[in-house]
Amino acid sequence: MSRICVLLLCLAVLCSAQKKKNKGKKKNNAVTDEDTPAEVRFEEDSSPDSDEEGNFRAELPKWSVAEDREKLTETEDLLSTEYMRDRVDRGVLEGFPSAANIDSYKTTRLFLDLEVGMKSDETGVDEDNRFLRLGGHVDIYYEKQDRSAEEPMILDSWGLEIKQVRVSYDGSESFSVIKYVDHNLNQVNASARLELNVDSNEDEGILRIEYSATNSTSLRYSALEYTPFSEDGPALAVLNRPGMARTWLPCQDTLRVKTPVEMKISVPHPYMALTSGIDVSKRTESLSDDFHYESFQPMPVAAEQLTLIVGRFERWEVSERISVWMETNRREQIRGGFLSEADSILKICESMVGPFVWEHLNIVVVPDKLGYKGEMLGPNTIYLPVSMFQSSSSPIEDDSLRVQELTRQMMYSWFGNLVTAPALRISRIEDPDRPSVHREVNIGERNMLRGIADYLSFHATAQFMDNDRHLADFFFKRSNEEEDVSSEKIADFSIVMRKLEDLVGGKETITKFLRIIVLFSVADDFSSEQFWNLLQTLFPDNEIDEQALSRPGLVLRNRNRYFDECSVVLLAWDPLPVEEEPVVKAGQLKELNYAQVAYMLESGVSDRLPIATVKKITSVLKKMGIYQDPNMFYRWALTAIKLGDRSIEDDARDYIETNMRNPGARALFSLLSERAEDGADRKKLKNIQKMFEEESYVPWN
Repeated sequence: MSRICVLLLCLAVLCSAQKKKNKGKKKNNAVTDEDTPAEVRFEEDSSPDSDEEGNFRAELPKWSVAEDREKLTETEDLLSTEYMRDRVDRGVLEGFPSAANIDSYKTTRLFLDLEVGMKSDETGVDEDNRFLRLGGHVDIYYEKQDRSAEEPMILDSWGLEIKQVRVSYDGSESFSVIKYVDHNLNQVNASARLELNVDSNEDEGILRIEYSATNSTSLRYSALEYTPFSEDGPALAVLNRPGMARTWLPCQDTLRVKTPVEMKISVPHPYMALTSGIDVSKRTESLSDDFHYESFQPMPVAAEQLTLIVGRFERWEVSERISVWMETNRREQIRGGFLSEADSILKICESMVGPFVWEHLNIVVVPDKLGYKGEMLGPNTIYLPVSMFQSSSSPIEDDSLRVQELTRQMMYSWFGNLVTAPALRISRIEDPDRPSVHREVNIGERNMLRGIADYLSFHATAQFMDNDRHLADFFFKRSNEEEDVSSEKIADFSIVMRKLEDLVGGKETITKFLRIIVLFSVADDFSSEQFWNLLQTLFPDNEIDEQALSRPGLVLRNRNRYFDECSVVLLAWDPLPVEEEPVVKAGQLKELNYAQVAYMLESGVSDRLPIATVKKITSVLKKMGIYQDPNMFYRWALTAIKLGDRSIEDDARDYIETNMRNPGARALFSLLSERAEDGADRKKLKNIQKMFEEESYVPWN
């Protein structure tokens, strides 16, 4: 095995040494109409779509809605901010291919100098009628890759307002204006681009692009609107997704381009800026109107890994390398909880997959209205929703699910931000039991990385909570139970990893294998072929069958005390033989942890429970305070309604109205809509529908 590792290390070194500079001749920087690509050549100022300097901007046509599943009107503008955000949130536009010609020109470094400020709307300069704006310039350091290439340099740019493009070929601050062609997005399956007339005889240069990203579809504002700085907490956040960096930054938006990044963000006092980098700001006590937050990310990262969040925060230094940022009014709610152990949890993660290379970690507690998605957000930054910290009168107050979510987000520092993968691929599979029915499932490398992060988080949580594997296996079994409820015919990759664990000799062996993946996948995109080939190379005597492992289902070899404890309660609720009287008592739940109760209420109970027993369980949950827990109520409400208890429906509607962005609200709304029996029920739901804001919130647990 050691020889294989040495061989792989040598291959990695050889690959990194292949890059060579090509030096070419310099010529005058003057640009003429002959330098403009033929397909977009134009006369100076002859087009109504050109600006004062003659730079061309392609027209933005109205989008035809014949094939659009949202049935927009034909007058809807494709670049409508609300429309595009909705499509981004639903993943419709995720993973757009890059238009950048990186085989000819490649970015080597990025420097962003942006200002977050205020602007007045078109109606005047009323102080109460101001809006957030984001703009400034980006310096793109690039090198020519193909010496014979004569075409313009192409960047990905979507919906940005490009103001000026300048270039320096000698590395100095002496920039010259060059012409560009701005092709904005003109159809939903095509990529927007920015063509730059750089000197094709120059080996390298620095582009300085001045632009505005105020209307970017990647930005999130307070209440999803352009609002003035009037609230504590986040006022603006960039939530990147694969292929969407181009909506707030002109760049080569592909994982094949990773560079060090410096950022300078200017914000009005007393607001703060957090970015995907190490904070190197020179802090002062000055109460000036603006403050410049500077960060540096020495590890090469892709543009989609850059994040930015601006707002009024209180900072809590958990340790030398971990800071928690929260709204000032959340201090008592968050301080002193499980986040005080964040550094211990991070050390457990490091013991499994290697050193934390990003130096500093910011944990940002964000309001639900920012649209928490629980995804890989970028180095140095974790977002946790405020709903994770909501307390109730329930006696079930352990942190098993909260710690698991935190460890999952931490594991993305390795599998997601260090080892990167392209966007999800969607595959249509046929249900063998119903040949006419197809289902779309997520496959591909990004899905694998999520599964690996889940797998590691289950083990890390168990080690932190009770240091035995029973809790980890309970998480795996719970995940498997949820998977079996769905009709997908492909296993969650965390389950695949758990099966591999049994095949190759245990958790320690698997984590050593994952360390090798970390070591050799940083420079290139992670690939499923690489994963399986390396696995079979390192374990040639094991019968590793990818297809067999990917089938749903997980059989654990040993009994699990967490499931045994759940089974005792479930059997009392639904006794065998059925002639026995069900026993439902509060004491049955008090000794269980949060994850156990969530599992039982969500998918553990039998589908043959009589209504009388269902109502007894509801009564006990009310007495214990579990019923008032927003992260528990919807689980039981979904189960109770499916079992035929309509008496809980009024409470379910109240829950939806008061917790529209909380987990389960949409699921409850869909279930109630399916089961509405009369006009009165439909009218109540119609009123709720009017209140329902489209939001990207997903459950944290």
